[in-house]
Amino acid sequence: MGTGFKILVLLHILCVIGGFGALAFNGLYMNLAQRRPSGGTSAVLEVNRMVSGLGDALVYLAIVFGIGAVGASHRAISFGDAWVSAALAVVVVDIGILHGWIRPNQRRYSALVSTLEKPFAADEGPESRTADLVALQQLERRVGLGWAAFNVMVVGAVYLMVFQPGR
Repeated sequence: MGTGFKILVLLHILCVIGGFGALAFNGLYMNLAQRRPSGGTSAVLEVNRMVSGLGDALVYLAIVFGIGAVGASHRAISFGDAWVSAALAVVVVDIGILHGWIRPNQRRYSALVSTLEKPFAADEGPESRTADLVALQQLERRVGLGWAAFNVMVVGAVYLMVFQPGR
């Protein structure tokens, strides 16, 4: 396998590290932001959202470089190899979890945090926000579960790429 293949594998690995690495601790960020005693949770979540956007882009580039590396391998690696197809399928499912489950729940979570950080109106007290706090805890669990599933799928994809079962 030539230099082009090696460069594509290098870029693939770097994007995997940067992309999945940027996303790996999202559930933890959310949990820690919620525990901040003085508010400011929205700011932490906003910064995390921006970093996650970069992570998303790097994940997509990792897929592109990985597909390119398979193509540049001169048939030493093929999409017909079970581990390649399985790893690609796992990553596609992972992206489905990210955009179909995690991101919508994160948006709802962030919107609710912004609402709760606003000062009380003259005619309301802390008890008026009890339902919002319950909803916030439910969203936190949903997002945390999504990130746990996401991270397990990443480990599965890495396992397939490292051990190449069936080869």
